[in-house]
Amino acid sequence: MSNLNFKRRTLLLCCLVGFLFAYPLASRATNPDADALLKRSDLYRNGWASYELHVKITNFESNKKDEEYLYDVSQKGTEKTYIEFLSPRQKGQHLLMLGDDMWIYLPDTSRPIRITPLERLSGNASNGDVARTNYSVDYSPVYLRTEKIGAVECYVLDLTARRKGATYQRILYWLRVEDARPMRAEFYLTSGKHLKSATFDEYAPVGGRSQLRRMTLYDEIRHNSHSVLEYSGITQRNLPDKLFYQGRTDRF
Repeated sequence: MSNLNFKRRTLLLCCLVGFLFAYPLASRATNPDADALLKRSDLYRNGWASYELHVKITNFESNKKDEEYLYDVSQKGTEKTYIEFLSPRQKGQHLLMLGDDMWIYLPDTSRPIRITPLERLSGNASNGDVARTNYSVDYSPVYLRTEKIGAVECYVLDLTARRKGATYQRILYWLRVEDARPMRAEFYLTSGKHLKSATFDEYAPVGGRSQLRRMTLYDEIRHNSHSVLEYSGITQRNLPDKLFYQGRTDRF
């Protein structure tokens, strides 16, 4: 073998090794950090460590307004949520979430009833759609691709439940590339069935940050049904731990 050929082969081999070494690094560099994106997106739905807000759920059947329900929601950290039902038909009911456990308090029962996040709260809204809004705690994210919703470039994340208290087994989540703001979601059961979809329709500045003000949940099994969730009165507040005490006797 000539010295020239040897040098050429050595150069080609070095280039090949360099490419194989650099490719996975380059691949990792071009893919965004899914965990960081998910944590950032949570800030649009959970502005502070301890806060209160009002939620109005309006249900529609065949595009006609059906029912409307009101709730006061108090959340402390990622593990404590207390919901007071305000509408006349639900007056006296309360919902409490502590970690992976959830109960509903009914006026005509002496003890709270254990429930699941997937059970219906109102219309297409599950208990977890209102009480469990910290996806970075409940799900493990994987970056899939970028995709446009209209003219908006979005990251698409595949979220898989990492704890038993998660509302859904899997979520496909579209976040705006510009700022990780939630744009769309698809929710799936353990069976793989596509249960419902969501659009995040409106945001507004609250306390110096952008917060979700309206989202719509669409039933993917009964396609003529959807629910609009409107958020208002978002207030940062240091909530006492006794509000979330499961053994409280003064719920009513």
